[in-house]
Amino acid sequence: MREVLVDHTFDGKTVSLDVGDVLVVTLPVNMLTGLHWVVASYDQSILSRRGETVVPPQPGGAMGAGGTMAVFRFLAVAPGLATLILELRHGNEPDRDVQKYQLRVEVK
Repeated sequence: MREVLVDHTFDGKTVSLDVGDVLVVTLPVNMLTGLHWVVASYDQSILSRRGETVVPPQPGGAMGAGGTMAVFRFLAVAPGLATLILELRHGNEPDRDVQKYQLRVEVK
């Protein structure tokens, strides 16, 4: 089992995993704006969601300041091709103007 780390620079790209690998998606977020990343969709037969956390900035910085990261973890459970979509939302409702992050995941 290995961890495959991706960030905002992978938006729109494809990443390859082996069954048993853990995909770790890290995206910048400013919690003070009320915006937060949510998992909009993914294929649950290929990826299993393993949790999410918000990592605060380094000590000395304010909560929500630059450096705050949303971290999502997914376990590759079966071979196939999945599309993972994350959305930056305000509250729980989808917004047509939200920022989207899309990643194609190929599991072998």
